[in-house]
Amino acid sequence: MQVGYAQTVITPALDRPVYLAGFGQNRRAETVHDDLYVRALALEAGGTCLVAAALDLIGLGRLHCREIERCVQAQAPEARLWLCSTHTHHGPDTIGLWGPDMATSGVDTQYLAGLKDRVVATGLAALDRLQPAHLRCTSLPVTGLAKNARDPEILDEELTCLQFCPPETAQPLATWLIYPCHAEVLWEHNLHITADYPYALRRTVEAETGAPCLFAAGAIGGMMTPDVDDHSFEEAEEMGRALAQAAVGALRGVAAVPVDHLEYARHEFTIPMTNPLFQMAIGAGLLPGLLDGAGAIATEASLLRLGPAWLFGVPGELLPKLGLVFKAELSQAGAGFAAITGLTNDELGYILPQEDFVYPDNPFEPGSRYEETMSVGPEAGPRLAAALRALIQKRAV
Repeated sequence: MQVGYAQTVITPALDRPVYLAGFGQNRRAETVHDDLYVRALALEAGGTCLVAAALDLIGLGRLHCREIERCVQAQAPEARLWLCSTHTHHGPDTIGLWGPDMATSGVDTQYLAGLKDRVVATGLAALDRLQPAHLRCTSLPVTGLAKNARDPEILDEELTCLQFCPPETAQPLATWLIYPCHAEVLWEHNLHITADYPYALRRTVEAETGAPCLFAAGAIGGMMTPDVDDHSFEEAEEMGRALAQAAVGALRGVAAVPVDHLEYARHEFTIPMTNPLFQMAIGAGLLPGLLDGAGAIATEASLLRLGPAWLFGVPGELLPKLGLVFKAELSQAGAGFAAITGLTNDELGYILPQEDFVYPDNPFEPGSRYEETMSVGPEAGPRLAAALRALIQKRAV
């Protein structure tokens, strides 16, 4: 296996309005607490080449992800892209739902165009830096940091850790961590651009290992949210540092092994759009290009098999009830370490078990049914489950 790494700052300039995504409308950024990044890890083995990139964004729609992949493939035809968002609630609106009011998009098209260019350049730079590497892989529960605000008894607290090292030395080239929790230690009152707890997580890992770190969100639906009191930067620092120290400690005892074969597959499917709020947003022009000719949403799921680690890329915020089921299916199929990466190559909102999906009578006052109001519909869960089964059966793209 060969691995390459590159990163680029994607923080928006504040000389234009920056509408922060993730809470209510008209939350304009005033300062930058820490820079946002795209962090790209190029992986190549057995004739398969993949660029896995994590972006400090609320999410990125499939049309944008596909455009970025086509641009990378114009110079590296063999490369496929795995673009996942950390889901920070303190970065620019890249979806269209968090503008100055409910009828106005918060997307800055100039920023979005520049963002795509930077992601393409970063992916190509990672491909240019490929070098031989072995893999360390482990997972462990990290408790007491996250809670499920919807279903408190259903928790996924597993931290998945992948680390890439040159064959001849233990010094890492890069670390990739996956944890199922919203990046929202800071709350709706925050007006500072920040990656939230992943900022402290990555900085701590990099200080401990001397190598770059990228972070991906797991099955964060539910709501899997930080278990904090004050929603402060101090708490974000504590959470990120705790996850980083747990990962570094766990990886120290793991031997690096060669990976001779990398498998990557994707499965495209459609989901009926039944959400009245999303339909209103589409009618208002806030979500352009979301529906296909039949009025459904075309999306995709993906499966990366990297040695003992199997990563299932899902196009939104998967509830942990489904995430735990999917990880069990991956383990039964042969995964040594099974993980979910959310918001991968798309962002469709919440993906719920169909049996738990109850749309509220008044979506503007949803009560305990908030997740349904930010989901495309009850078919998302079953169709994603079918996609996973198809991917497990598929050997490669």
